[in-house]
Amino acid sequence: MLDIIKQAAVAAVAAAGPVQLLEATVLTPPPGLSIQIGLDTKNPIPAELLSVSERLTSYDREVELEGDFEIEGVLQTSDYSGDGKISGEGTFSGVVKFVDELQAGEKVLVMSFQGGQSFYIAERLVKYGADS
Repeated sequence: MLDIIKQAAVAAVAAAGPVQLLEATVLTPPPGLSIQIGLDTKNPIPAELLSVSERLTSYDREVELEGDFEIEGVLQTSDYSGDGKISGEGTFSGVVKFVDELQAGEKVLVMSFQGGQSFYIAERLVKYGADS
């Protein structure tokens, strides 16, 4: 009877699949994203097992700015297209393209779920100091 209880307890802990926080390195950038966890060079984690925070991808976001503003760079509005600067006051609305996709060699914080069957890339890791 005691063995059955022990087996049930071990199975319950395994089923709960506690989350592990791991440091990983991006091996290949999207769309063929793969990462390496720690020093394990023999078992890269492929894109099929990865989910990524939207902030670490390229995406468009509709924005509306109120007040004084100044925008510089490649711009396209109904009145202007090209390199330059727009400044003014009032309300500005448009679409901003974020291009913050992961690059090979970057360190990332990864959450491992379900005993290593699913991984979530939550954030880039940045280190300050002599080793950065």
